[in-house]
Amino acid sequence: MKYVAICFLGLISQFVIAQGVAAFSDYQKRFWVFDGGKSRQLEYQPILSYAVGSKSVGYVTNSSHLKVYYNHIDYELGSMVSSYAVTDHLVTYKINSQLFVFEDGRKQMLSKYVGQYLAGDSLVAFFDTEKRYFQVYYHGQVITLADGLLSDDAGLFQVGSNMVCFRDLYQNFWLFYRGNMVELLRTNEEITSKIGRDVLAFIDPATDYLQVFYQGEVSTIESFRPESFQVGYDKVAYVTNTGDFKLFDHGQVFDVSSFAPDVYELKGDILVYQQQGQLFAFYGGENYLIENYIPSNYKLNYNALAYLDQNGYLRLFKAGERFELSFEKINEFQVLTEAVIFNEGMNTTKVFFDGRTYAQ
Repeated sequence: MKYVAICFLGLISQFVIAQGVAAFSDYQKRFWVFDGGKSRQLEYQPILSYAVGSKSVGYVTNSSHLKVYYNHIDYELGSMVSSYAVTDHLVTYKINSQLFVFEDGRKQMLSKYVGQYLAGDSLVAFFDTEKRYFQVYYHGQVITLADGLLSDDAGLFQVGSNMVCFRDLYQNFWLFYRGNMVELLRTNEEITSKIGRDVLAFIDPATDYLQVFYQGEVSTIESFRPESFQVGYDKVAYVTNTGDFKLFDHGQVFDVSSFAPDVYELKGDILVYQQQGQLFAFYGGENYLIENYIPSNYKLNYNALAYLDQNGYLRLFKAGERFELSFEKINEFQVLTEAVIFNEGMNTTKVFFDGRTYAQ
């Protein structure tokens, strides 16, 4: 395994606390933002679309202008935007052939002629078709990772929350992580890999071992090719070739179940799975029986699972605790990083944040 260091000039580490941002349209189609316990109206006319991260809300107005609400301020980024995405720390958007990023109140052009690109929570990987460079935006800087890929194909690279893995022209399999380039292996065979936050899981094509890059090291966690695997925050959930259900979590392997789940999903810090008609969650090293039936609708994100019970009421499992959020008919609900937003009854919007429910 080979490391290549990349220098960052003037880089200052910061700790950022998410503010509990959510967004919704009311029954009159006016657009609102919920920010840390308070609601504020952003638009009086119906908007065309919106997306929510942990720190910001991106939306396209009725007049086709892209705006971002960040740190209590509404920013206008431009019109004629062909696509945009909102992650926990970034907003990326494309105007014609140009790719831009918005971070911490500042916007920056990344490429005049962009090809395929993918955004994570704190970085953007993209192919510059004019220079034929494969590049990454990370902590305010654009860094060239390779002088091209096998082709301009998004299938040849993957982006996680804070990591990028890719194949270069010389069949080398690389990982960009925390300012370092790590050469994992060289092969002309197909590599099955999945990338999350602070973790990369891949199957070595020479051995069929399930391997994990975590905290700067590659280790083998399964010596036979697994039936399936998924990644999350510092976690890898997988079903072994013998049907055992396991979770690699912060360097430790847990036996979740001795037989394979019917369905499972790992998202952020929470693992949710169905088994024998029951719904379970695995969180913090413990198994929880959520319900002895499979809810008709459930959603998960970060450390939370929200679902409709048999009466159609909204229930929440969050970081090992249970909450009853509503005793009325739920029209729709979303699970965000720090909040759950739901619409109940005769079109009443509510937000559950920091242990409290706020009504609009």
